[in-house]
Amino acid sequence: MSLSGAELIARGLAAYGVEHVFAIVSIHNMPLLDAINRLGKTAIIDVRHEQAGTHAADGYARATGRMGVMIGSTGPGTTNTVTGLYEAQFASSPVLVITGQAETAFYGKKLAYVHEAENQVPMLATVTRRVESPRHPEAVGEAFVRVVHDMHLGRRAPGALEIPIDLQYGEVPEQTFPPLPEPVVLPKPGLIEQAADLLRQNGRRIIVAGGGVIAAGAGPMLQALAEKLDAPVITTVDGRGALPEDHPLCVGNFYGSAGIQQGVAGAEVTLAIGTKFAVGVDGNGAKLTPPGKLIHIDIDPNVVGRTHHAHLGITADASTALAGLLGSLTEVSANDAQFNQVVWEARDGVHGAMRKRLGPDYARMMDILREKLPREGLWCRDSTIAAYNFGNQLFPIFEPRTSINPSSGAIGPGLPFALGAVIGSGRPGILINGDGGFMFHATELATAAQYRVPLVVCVFNDCGYGVLRWLQDTRFGRINETDLGKMDFAKMAESMGVPGTRVRSVEEFERAVTGAVAAGGPYLIDVDMECFEPMEISIMPKKKPVEA
Repeated sequence: MSLSGAELIARGLAAYGVEHVFAIVSIHNMPLLDAINRLGKTAIIDVRHEQAGTHAADGYARATGRMGVMIGSTGPGTTNTVTGLYEAQFASSPVLVITGQAETAFYGKKLAYVHEAENQVPMLATVTRRVESPRHPEAVGEAFVRVVHDMHLGRRAPGALEIPIDLQYGEVPEQTFPPLPEPVVLPKPGLIEQAADLLRQNGRRIIVAGGGVIAAGAGPMLQALAEKLDAPVITTVDGRGALPEDHPLCVGNFYGSAGIQQGVAGAEVTLAIGTKFAVGVDGNGAKLTPPGKLIHIDIDPNVVGRTHHAHLGITADASTALAGLLGSLTEVSANDAQFNQVVWEARDGVHGAMRKRLGPDYARMMDILREKLPREGLWCRDSTIAAYNFGNQLFPIFEPRTSINPSSGAIGPGLPFALGAVIGSGRPGILINGDGGFMFHATELATAAQYRVPLVVCVFNDCGYGVLRWLQDTRFGRINETDLGKMDFAKMAESMGVPGTRVRSVEEFERAVTGAVAAGGPYLIDVDMECFEPMEISIMPKKKPVEA
């Protein structure tokens, strides 16, 4: 039976469990989309922009643990995917971009072939771990397998595949699709035992858990080890949900807090698992040296001990390492009770201080959102003042893969992240977005409407880039280029088929959230921040005087 290159790729996606792909149709990918639809194993989600589609594939990957896929067009379509791939690379997210390319007979001839992009491969190589560009029929399937397998080796990473249009239409050989590599990296002999000895010999221990714990599905083992050691667990922002935040041993995402740093200063050992110790704004993370002797475990050897010197560095996946530690620590004393009490007091103090800074209105609004979102629901954020004030830390997260945010600090991915996550997982979601970042991909409301995605979008509307406005005022004593004017996002949403409402009080907000969740489809709530008691870290634009 003859098989086209496009049909082979469609079979490969199905073989690797890809249930949805995000796409924008083009003359250079029509065979791929046609083949996917004819096979009937993978659903196509039509997005409105390739960057948004790549972010949606990223959200899909983070919420499901499976590969996310965006199919775009060569040239301008592919350049649009680069920002999404940059974010996926930063977050160690397995996102595959498949794109077309000029016919092999014209590739590299500089004849101004439509959408000609002769440097597409080196461009994509800057934001992926592997790019393949088959030039012969027999290479199509092999290139696809190589990219997909590379994405799943060790620390996960995005990949890209460009397929010349004649190879999509043309006949190619049959191809088998070998199983994905197991995400297991075994530590060097003896290192886990050394780590166990350090933990056994010291009574004041803390654990720092990052996204690598979630990627390895090692949350239950993390909890078992924490309970065995009676050790406080601090999570990174990408590690939220590795331990339920209502667990008594969970400190949460507060590693950078001065109060928590003081509370854990007396630790004799820090066990860090699946985190690269991201440095953050102004290099602050590099200054926060983990207390005591650092045991640093990560699947990527380039990460271990890079930001902070590791007393003991171990290259291993989180699941293997935690299983080894649990097996080695058959007898171990509980953490020093006085040390733990200091940590709990620091945790409660930081929580209380942060909640107070929210003011009464936003504190209650946060509580309403948590009450209405199911425990397993998705909590998605853009880089916005509401996320920095409560979304990334105070809002409780209970399960892995339910907390999704821009790891790179980018503005704008929130809406497509949330769409991909909800579509992939089948779970309802709530998104908090600022008005500035929301405008980057507001047209994806049409995607939400088209597929009836059960997502509540809360746009915290302060008429500009609130985070940058606050930073400018703090550093310069003035603000500039951060005011954007007030948009009516409820009307915008309605124009694209998504019900929306503007709210000006906590009571209106609660009614809107209750109705939005009950509606079971997309809904937008435009939060007029001028009408609420301000958060401590926020600056509203100065109102212009009304002309007589």
